[in-house]
Amino acid sequence: MSRLYLVDDDQDVLDSLNWMLEGMGYKPETFLSADSFLAKVDLKQAGVAILDIQMPGIDGLELLRRIHQQESPLSVIMLTGHGTISMAVQAIQEGAMDFLEKPADGDKLLSLLKKASETTEDAFKRQQLKLSIIQRLALLTPREQEVMTYVLAGKLNKIIAAELNVAQRTVELHRQKVMQKMQVNNVAELAYLMAITKP
Repeated sequence: MSRLYLVDDDQDVLDSLNWMLEGMGYKPETFLSADSFLAKVDLKQAGVAILDIQMPGIDGLELLRRIHQQESPLSVIMLTGHGTISMAVQAIQEGAMDFLEKPADGDKLLSLLKKASETTEDAFKRQQLKLSIIQRLALLTPREQEVMTYVLAGKLNKIIAAELNVAQRTVELHRQKVMQKMQVNNVAELAYLMAITKP
């Protein structure tokens, strides 16, 4: 189960939401301001955040923006006592999963939390994989990177050798090294990894 965070400047709302979620088997961490949330929560980890839109200081939408600027895998659900269509649209455009009006409907919240947990875990795994690929790429020598570019372009070893003005055997050795360091068995796997590193 992913970590769950509640951010609302109204203690009564926090208490009632906390009580409802504990009844569903969750153990949420509660925060009375966006600042206290940002100070304590590691945005690089998987988790689900339920944010109140209207708060003094940093409001929910600004907090949502900051979470996404950090490329955080967190799934965000927005909560408001005075929902407007434009607010809901803005929240979704900024990357929120959904928008709930207070008091939150328990059944809807539960199904949303299940979906949000899956989404954040997927996003976290993808980020960890991306990080691992970047670390593997850093192990390649400049020549190996060059050979990899040709390989990904679908060029044969003898063509690469001619274009780089080296022996075909040298290209074969570089190619082997690329596959070993990138931990792949074939060009299709290599192409898949490289696609993940793109923004």
